[in-house]
Amino acid sequence: MRVLAVFEKEILEIVKNRLLLFSLVPLPLIFVAIPLVMIYVTRNQPVKPGEAQLYYQMAPNLAHLPPSDLVQMVMLGQFLFMLLIVPVLAPMTIATFSIIGEKQARSLEPLLATPIRTWELLLGKSLAATLPAVIATWLSYGLLVAGMAVLASPVVFASAVSGMWLLAILIIVPLLAILGVNLGIMVSSRFNDTRVAQQIGSLVVLPLVGLGIVQTMGKIMYDLPMFAAGAVVLAALDAGVLMAAAKLFQRETILTRWK
Repeated sequence: MRVLAVFEKEILEIVKNRLLLFSLVPLPLIFVAIPLVMIYVTRNQPVKPGEAQLYYQMAPNLAHLPPSDLVQMVMLGQFLFMLLIVPVLAPMTIATFSIIGEKQARSLEPLLATPIRTWELLLGKSLAATLPAVIATWLSYGLLVAGMAVLASPVVFASAVSGMWLLAILIIVPLLAILGVNLGIMVSSRFNDTRVAQQIGSLVVLPLVGLGIVQTMGKIMYDLPMFAAGAVVLAALDAGVLMAAAKLFQRETILTRWK
């Protein structure tokens, strides 16, 4: 299968570039360390009932929880949203390099000369750029859960491994990674500068940050149905962006435009 052939080629290139692989490490580790430190620092600090009143009003089903646990659950949710940023930002360098880098290295022309369809080429590159970021995010979540098992109360730990967050990590993370990568590839087909492509493609992070802030401000409490609906929307966006990228990637003219 031609998609698999492109995928294998790209993975080999990524594995050879250790600097590119190591660039995936710092961000997820930061998003794991910060919530663990916050949980450790705040676990023995009392919380006034009034400070959690807004969250009680938004989620009456959590009225039985102590204020400290509820506040920590909300705080943990904010950091889990930050962890969802990793599969968007981490593979952006790989995605843009796979197009612009290959053009600069003069290795794109032979690939474009093959009979492979454009969508097959982009899908293979997209999956290859996505895989390392998804694995890094899953490992980071595993480290976070292990730390929560030691530092957090049983209630707060249970919230970290709830169905909502398992859906987010197992399903939404790959969908977000594919979306970010495809946007990066699509932008790369129009720009020669990898930094410009990365900056434009990274704009998909802004809605994630906003969603986390909205919950922290007490405007909404997310639940499993909301995340399931989000997964469906992301799947549709992934398909749409891939088709748009295939249309924008005009292989007959892209090389002359980049000269």
